[in-house]
Amino acid sequence: MSYDHLWMAYRGMHVRAVVQAIDDTGGEQVVSAQAHAGGGRSQIPVHQPFGFSSHAPLDGAVTHVVAVGGDHADLVALPPANPSVARFGALAEGETVMYDAWGQRIHMIGGKIVAIDAAQELQVNIGGALILDLTAKGAQLNVPLSVKGTITATEDITTQGDVKTATVSLNEHPHGGVTAGSDQSGPPAG
Repeated sequence: MSYDHLWMAYRGMHVRAVVQAIDDTGGEQVVSAQAHAGGGRSQIPVHQPFGFSSHAPLDGAVTHVVAVGGDHADLVALPPANPSVARFGALAEGETVMYDAWGQRIHMIGGKIVAIDAAQELQVNIGGALILDLTAKGAQLNVPLSVKGTITATEDITTQGDVKTATVSLNEHPHGGVTAGSDQSGPPAG
């Protein structure tokens, strides 16, 4: 066998392909892809890294197909990419971004900032329970809040329950040194 034949055999083990269908419903994601005219294949398993999964928008999706051990009956595809949809570029060296087709992203910037951009809502769940729900209109925290430091409010604070500071209740505290008329009473009694 000549070197040209070896080169062509090696070259045929790895091809770029246009993704025609993505099935993400089973135990592993599979794609149907067209590498050359008449070279369409279906049910090619996608090799996704542990802990990360994505489902690229189909229109414009491409992938790389590898013939494992040179056997074209044993194909594997790399995760499909779609460079035509919402790609985030111009990252600085060492930065990472995870994004979707709608422009949402988690961007780790310069080892100092983690920026999260959500289109409408950001939810944090622990043990299957919604703990924090953020929208542009407000934040809902579904657990008791403990603050070590100062809380500063630039608008009114509204509560349906009592507000307590140390042992003094705003709803049920007595005052000492009560006087008649327009005089001031003493501070709340603890």
